[in-house]
Amino acid sequence: MYTAKHLFDFNGTAIMFINELAITCFSKGMAIDADGHPFAYHPENTGLDDLQHAGYPGNWWGIATHDTSTSGEPIIQKGSDPAPGYFVTTTSMTDERYLYDDPRRYIDAAVVPYFVLPDKFKPSINLGDIAWIFNRENRLSSFAVFADTGPDVGEGSIYLAGKLGIDNDPRYGGISSGVLYFIFDGSRKVNGYIAGPKEIWETGTLLMKDINRLGLLNIFT
Repeated sequence: MYTAKHLFDFNGTAIMFINELAITCFSKGMAIDADGHPFAYHPENTGLDDLQHAGYPGNWWGIATHDTSTSGEPIIQKGSDPAPGYFVTTTSMTDERYLYDDPRRYIDAAVVPYFVLPDKFKPSINLGDIAWIFNRENRLSSFAVFADTGPDVGEGSIYLAGKLGIDNDPRYGGISSGVLYFIFDGSRKVNGYIAGPKEIWETGTLLMKDINRLGLLNIFT
């Protein structure tokens, strides 16, 4: 029912576009992202995820630092924070009601279904855009929000992987293939922040209202 044209390849993954729906899509696996979770990273590498996924001294890309630079000293959560002693881990999407060193500023991977794309992946896709994501193995699906950037396509939050029936352990989970990503270009709300799963679901449902889901899936058969 729908046809997609090939746009470009990213690290070996074919990125396609459905003109009549303004949907960018691709097929990949899913790595698990713990960023934004208060217990994601610990100085002794005892957090939910391996510390190497947040960076290393002199180049912290997933942890807040005292001078906000990647080369700065990491910020450790205080006694009043959700996980004292753990690093404050960041996401690209933020809640501007909270300060830079407040863990609540960042999108909790265990609370929000979000997916990850490389920075400047495509001009028409921005933080806050919504996607419909489908697991071909078990036919489970979920709406998700673009809330974090990373080096490759094919990564989702702890919450999203759980909704898709994928092992969502940030260290050992994930799936190597069979996940279809359908991103609604330019679908974010004006403020660029989606509050939680309920609002993401409501927004996604409206976007999918007149779309034949089987027609989308047939693009990858």
